[in-house]
Parts: sequence; structure tokens; C-alpha cells
Amino acid sequence: MMKTEEKIKAVRNRDASYRGKFFVAVRTTKIVCTPDCPAKPLEKNIVFYDTLEEALQAGYRPCKICMKEFPNNKRNNMETIKITRYQSPVGDMLVGSYGDKLCICDWAVEKRRSTIDRRIQRHLNAKYEEGTSDVIERAIGELEEYFAGHRKIFDIPVVFTGSEFQCTVWEELMKIPYGTTISYGELARCIHNPKAVRAVASANATNPISIFVPCHRVIGSNHKLTGYGGGLDAKKGLLELECPKIKGIGLW
Repeated sequence: MMKTEEKIKAVRNRDASYRGKFFVAVRTTKIVCTPDCPAKPLEKNIVFYDTLEEALQAGYRPCKICMKEFPNNKRNNMETIKITRYQSPVGDMLVGSYGDKLCICDWAVEKRRSTIDRRIQRHLNAKYEEGTSDVIERAIGELEEYFAGHRKIFDIPVVFTGSEFQCTVWEELMKIPYGTTISYGELARCIHNPKAVRAVASANATNPISIFVPCHRVIGSNHKLTGYGGGLDAKKGLLELECPKIKGIGLW
């Protein structure tokens, strides 16, 4: 059995002789690569699989750089993104799943709608298809509980469709507790990149899995709401739902 140290060395050297002997999955981007891939993710973010099938079953998708041949192979209808509409108390939303994971829970009326949709479909090498799935039904059920005030934590598995930096920001968003807020500067410090406030704000704005990945909990350092894909009224509504006392003191 190949030792981890040998695998790491092969990845560092982009050694093509190891191609097919094991596969390199990147936790932050949910992409699986060959050891000789030109892309070079942070070693702390990688995990190894002995076979491609194991990585795919774990929810990773093939890298478009080093595994270009893969999109020609269909696998369990994973080339389809099921998508449906959900009317939330604060706005009309799109809820979509890819395989057994949630890939979108975003606002139907969003100025970046077409850009975000193209990115999701490109990253997953899949097309939208109107319909539902077990994941979508579970997600909507949890949203109903959330808006009724009965759920503070979600347990739907998600798949991110962004750059490594964007995925790092989105993972950090999921650590912000229900009923609390942080500033963009604090979020940048949380990912150990305090100078990247603008980049963090941009990643926050392009988060395609609203509420489950709570970008609404990030506000300006002056405690102003700032922008939000679903509109400031929706952001205000979500924060007041999570922390009713905010409404009473008129913080915004």
C-alpha cells in the first residue's frame, strides 16, 4: 500500500508516472485530480483516494484540466441539476440539487442570476432540469422549519461551485452561529487573510447557497446591512427572524 508521504511527493513533483495509481481530491473545491495535475491546491486541503470511483461517490467531481476525458462518460444521471422554485416568506428562491447534495438555494430575482447559473452548470458539467429530488424536498422541509423558528442548524449536504478562495470563504460562513453577525473584516481575519476584505465581500456576494451558507450574517463594520443578493429587505428579514430583539431596537 502506498504511503501518504509518497503520494504527497508525487503531487509536489506533478509526477505523471503516478497517474491512475491514486487520485487527489480537494476538500475546498470538491474537485478530484490526477497526481500530475497542473493545478496546485494547498496540501492541507487535499485527501487521497485509491480509485476514481471512491472519490466520485464521496461527492467530488472530475477536474476539467487533468481529466478532460471524463465528461464524455455519463454516470448515474449526475449530468443533471434538478431545480425547483420555493416561495419563502422573504422572497422567491431557486432550490437545486446535484446528485445527493444541495448545489443552489438562491434568490430568483438576483442581478447576478445568469452569471451564477452559468458558473454552477460549468463547474458541475451539468444542465438545469426543472424537477425535484429527495435532497430538494429535504432542503425545503428544513427551510420551512427555519422560517417557522423551529430550526437553527441545517444538515443538508452541500456541494460548492467556486474557486478555492470562494469555497474557503463559504466554508467559513457556515461557522457563523445562528442569531449572530460578523463584519467582512472579521470574516477576512477568520480565514487568515485580513487584507482580503474586498475579495471576501465578493465571494460572499456570489454565494449560491443562501441561508444554508449564511452570507446574510455578514454586515458592514458600521453595522449597516450593505448589499445582499436577495435584497436588503430579505437580509433584514432573515436577521430579525434569527434575533427578534434586533427588530425591537431598530439596529438597521
